[in-house]
Amino acid sequence: MKKPLQLAALLCGIFASSALLAAGKEPGFRFANGWTLTPVVSAGVYWESNVHDTAHNEESGGGWRVQPTLSLNYTAARTRLGINAFYTLERGFDNADGEDSDSYGVSIGLVRELTQRLNLSFSASYSHTDEDEYYGVGWDWNNPDLGRISSDETDSYNVNAALGWVSASQKWQGNLGAGFSHSEYDDYDNDTTSYNLSALVGRALGPHTYWNVSLSGSIDDPDDGDKSVAYYIMTGISGQLSEKLSYTTLVGLGIYDFEGADGYRSDTEYGPSYSASLSYKINRTFALALSLNSRYEAEYNGYADCYYVWSHNLTGAINAQWTDTLSSSLRLSAFYEEHIDGGDSGFGDTSRTYYQIAFSSAYKFNRYLSLTGSVSWKTDDYDDGETTDNLRADIGLTFTF
Repeated sequence: MKKPLQLAALLCGIFASSALLAAGKEPGFRFANGWTLTPVVSAGVYWESNVHDTAHNEESGGGWRVQPTLSLNYTAARTRLGINAFYTLERGFDNADGEDSDSYGVSIGLVRELTQRLNLSFSASYSHTDEDEYYGVGWDWNNPDLGRISSDETDSYNVNAALGWVSASQKWQGNLGAGFSHSEYDDYDNDTTSYNLSALVGRALGPHTYWNVSLSGSIDDPDDGDKSVAYYIMTGISGQLSEKLSYTTLVGLGIYDFEGADGYRSDTEYGPSYSASLSYKINRTFALALSLNSRYEAEYNGYADCYYVWSHNLTGAINAQWTDTLSSSLRLSAFYEEHIDGGDSGFGDTSRTYYQIAFSSAYKFNRYLSLTGSVSWKTDDYDDGETTDNLRADIGLTFTF
């Protein structure tokens, strides 16, 4: 019981410190020339009904989590810069390491107004995750009561840049973007690298309506040589129906090529793609956000073979600001994908359905201390009969210096 007692002592210390600082200035250390340094510490406990995320022999369990974060922000007339670093420590209350994880990372975001009609945005991030992966009871058929735990480490790098432009007449708008991502895995030699380019041109159809055309391309290039290339041609409209209601719709076509081992190359595939989003400020208390998107793209399926995956993803959220100190959010995610066998693997087509519902609330005691809580449920169902469900509850404190 030492771990829960240590966490309780930490939370009590945070409460006491916040009471002493409540009458002080706003959180963050401000320096000359627009720089602000903000340290944040979050600590909490959680419980899960399926702590190992297994389809069989489910076990419940809980643990504690601590996350210090350091943010450095710069604001000037035409420049906004943010640098954030974090470390997350999560431990289970029992002695098994199946729930333990460590992660840390840093991110940089920059928005620069180059001229009245031209702006630049840039972001870069690095993260490291070290998780103890639980293989579940029965992994070794010679000893079915044995469960194996193995460490799984991942390093991820991401860089994105975009240049936005608006004409002097406000009738034309454009955007050019480029991105790079790379992931390294210590448990097997199949690091992945992705590149993407995009261009968008919009023409005003009215005071608050734009017709848009976008072109984009991406290359996924894992170390094993199984490369996939995708191009998307999309068109649609975006705008505002009122001060409270804005929307975006795009429909188009995807073009896909897959290059497998030993010179294997699939036929070029074509598939539909669409996306839509809606943002509605209902009143002073409630705000609604909805998004729906679909892609048809190639996915690696073993030696010299691939699947083509048609996915549909619906997300929605209702945010409520009850008072100046109390807020809540209800979020829904629904995901369906169909895996279409693109080769001669003999596995055939498969499908997957995923749902998640999450409710969270936050209460501000003062400028420095907030109490947060959430409850979420998810289910992941494959048509081969493997289904995983999990109910999770979290509660914690966030202290901002």
